[in-house]
Formats: sequence, C-alpha cells, structure tokens
Amino acid sequence: MSKSTAVTSAICAIVLLCLPAMACASGGINSYSGDQPVVRDIDGLYARLEKAVAPQSFIKAQDLGEVVYGNFKAPIRLYSIYNRSGFKYKAFLSGGIHGNEPAGTETLARFIESLARDPALYGNVSFEIVPLTNPWGWSHDIRYNRDGIDINRDLAPLRSQEARIMAGYLKENRYDLMIDDHEDPTASGFYMYQYAMPSQALSRKVIAAVRAGGLPIEQNVNMVILKTDDGLIDAPMWGLWYMRATGQIGVPNYSRLYNSDNVYTIETATRLDYEERLSAHQKARQIMLDELVIKQ
Repeated sequence: MSKSTAVTSAICAIVLLCLPAMACASGGINSYSGDQPVVRDIDGLYARLEKAVAPQSFIKAQDLGEVVYGNFKAPIRLYSIYNRSGFKYKAFLSGGIHGNEPAGTETLARFIESLARDPALYGNVSFEIVPLTNPWGWSHDIRYNRDGIDINRDLAPLRSQEARIMAGYLKENRYDLMIDDHEDPTASGFYMYQYAMPSQALSRKVIAAVRAGGLPIEQNVNMVILKTDDGLIDAPMWGLWYMRATGQIGVPNYSRLYNSDNVYTIETATRLDYEERLSAHQKARQIMLDELVIKQ
C-alpha cells in the first residue's frame, strides 16, 4: 500500500467513526408542551388552495394522512395536477417539512394557483405537490414536529407520523424530477443540494440565475462532511447510503435512493427579503422543469 493510499484509508476510517455522532446530533429535541402559540392558519391555507383548484377537473386534492397531537389535527395534503391530454413526465414537489421555513410552503401554494389558472402551463407534466409536510411545526413556526422530531431526518427510522405518511406514499412512486423547498435560518444566501448526479451543469445554471437576480450565494454551510461550493452541496451516493444506515434521511434522500434520478433541495436564507426568497424558489423550479422535463 502506498503512503497516499494509507493516508486516504486512515482519513476515511476517521470520518466513518465520527459520522454517527455528527449525524445523530441533528435528529430532534425533547417534545413540546403543546401550549406554543399558533402563528399560521392551516385552515386558511387549505381554504385558499381549495378556492383555486375546485373549479379545475384536472387538479385533485387528497389527504395522504392526518397528523394528530391531542386536539391538534391537520392533514398532509397532496395536490395532483394531470395533463389534460396525457402526460410525458412526472414531478414531485414538496415543502414545509421544517415549520420555521415558510417560503417553501408559500412558493408551492403559489405554483398550485398558477397551474390552476393556466391549464396549458407545463402541459406535458403530471405534478404531485405536497406544500406542507409538517402541519404542526408550520402552524407554530417551529422546525420540529410536536414530538420534537426533525421529520427531515426521519424517513429511515419512521418514528414520526409525518415521516410514515410520506414514506408510505413515496415508496410506491417514481418521478422524473423531485424538488424539496427549504430555508435556512443560519445561512446568509441561496444554496442548493443535488444528490448523486453525474453533472453539476444544471445546478450551476440555477445558481448563476439566482446570482444574476441579485440574491447572495451561500459559501459557508457545512452539513456533516459536506459543504457548499459556491452555493452547491453535491451529495454522493455513498453518502446517501451511509446516512440511510445511520437513520438520518429526509424526503430528497429517500427519493434519490429509491425512486428518482433527478433530485434537488432548494435553500434560501430566512434573513433575506421574503419576496426575494420566493422569487429564488420559483426561478430554480422553472429552470429545472425547463431543462429536465420540457426539453428532454
């Protein structure tokens, strides 16, 4: 064994020994008392979307399951938007898995409204959209669910009812494109993840477009052993399988491992202007749909 090979092996061994502790550190906290103030109206959100989609026969709303914590009850609702004459591509969009990241849910709500207004928009795409994965957290502006579980780390152990609902649905489906919309309270700019992709070209196109729009690009986010490279975290397949083994995967990781080849997470910094953040999510989604779906 050469000296360089030995050094590399030693580094890998150290990383593997350290990863479990690092991974488990972000899985959750103690459960909440239940008397946290409500800051967002779930009934109002769903009523708004019902008003938009009800007149359109090509949009179907269905509850994947109900989240129940004592007197708190709310559905995880899926909006299925079908092409009027058949579809060629299938996309899954999700947001709101962390309750203190509001732009993810709002950008998807606005997208559903846009699709309802314009039946020809992305006409050869079947969309399945879950705008709110963590109803209790979103309504209380809290990252975790009522039990203190980070749902975005729970699609392997399935301790939370939210993760069981999402995994139960996702395991039966495959998509041409999957996008999970997030925000980051600690970041200073826009960044994104891609998962086991052969090329960075599409992600770099998204980042360049967001930068051209005037939003700063994040440089300093670190996730376990990965970090941003000018706004991009490029997660390798071995890393996804390792996180699966340590029980720390979310919706994008689950989708890439089991049912989708083109999977991305979009992140905006909550310290930035709200409408600018929404614009960045919309721009990223548009570019990815155009490149991966429309032009294939």
